[in-house]
Amino acid sequence: MLVYILRRLAISAAVLFSVILITFVVFFLGPSDPAGAICGDSPSCTPERVDQIAAALGLDVPMHQQFTDFVGGIFMGREISNGAFVKVCEAPCLGWSYYRNAPVTELVLDAFPVTASLVFGGMIVYVILALIAGVVSAKFRGTALDRVIVGGSQFISSIPYYVCALIFFLYAMVFTGIVPRAEWHKPWEDPVAWFVGLIGVWLFYGTWASAGYIRYVRASMIDVQNSDYVRTARAKGLGETAVSYKHGLRAAIAPFVTLVGMSVATELMGAIFTETIFGLPGMGKLAIDSFRQDDLPVIAGTVMLGAVLVTLGNLIVDLLYSVIDPRVRLQ
Repeated sequence: MLVYILRRLAISAAVLFSVILITFVVFFLGPSDPAGAICGDSPSCTPERVDQIAAALGLDVPMHQQFTDFVGGIFMGREISNGAFVKVCEAPCLGWSYYRNAPVTELVLDAFPVTASLVFGGMIVYVILALIAGVVSAKFRGTALDRVIVGGSQFISSIPYYVCALIFFLYAMVFTGIVPRAEWHKPWEDPVAWFVGLIGVWLFYGTWASAGYIRYVRASMIDVQNSDYVRTARAKGLGETAVSYKHGLRAAIAPFVTLVGMSVATELMGAIFTETIFGLPGMGKLAIDSFRQDDLPVIAGTVMLGAVLVTLGNLIVDLLYSVIDPRVRLQ
């Protein structure tokens, strides 16, 4: 197990370095012109002024030095000049926002709790719904209840997410007020307001996301129920409940956990529609606003955070696999 963990950590480190390199090449060596965007279209924006801004941002130094400073800042921090004075960017330094005049790390960490609250709250809802509905559908396979559950999940999945979100926002929150309007409150300051402000989004997001997982859990349970060890458990005289939940569900849930673990890491960086429609200041909204402003350091910071989350998610899921499914043994 220790060798496996060390090997996975080495692979994860290589992946993260590759992401850092690709991010730098794509965002900082691309065709964008941050200095020109900051200067604007005013008459005072002369070529000399653009060059001054580029020099203040450190865009006039050789590319290899820019990359060295960029990587060094992540691990050791660095000093960033804006032309007037030098600002200290503490490690892990992901750069300095061109427009917000603040460290990228600070901006990302301020937005991350919003997205994490949305994703993990919704995850609890859709995991519970998917497991219950999937197991029930598999247990009553071929019945009217099974057809209703499968058909309903297919219907929900066929509607684009942003359409469902807009309908829910307008009719459930704005027009009728059945659920409270989405608001962000820091849970460490006011946990009750945090819960009330996000409960509606959790219920909607969890219900919509569960539609895709229900059929997956159902298929896994049906496959497991036909396995040799399940038939052996029945032959030994175990009750159907013990066979289904103690033996069948534990094996069927292993690939489901893998799927959820991968999805959560991806959803942390893909909550753009949710945060935009419900007006929540999370990572997705930060990335969209930065893209419109050509604020490359902030965009790059969100990309690198996403890479870290996906890599850690993969590692955690791999380690949990042997705990969930006793048939799996990591050598």
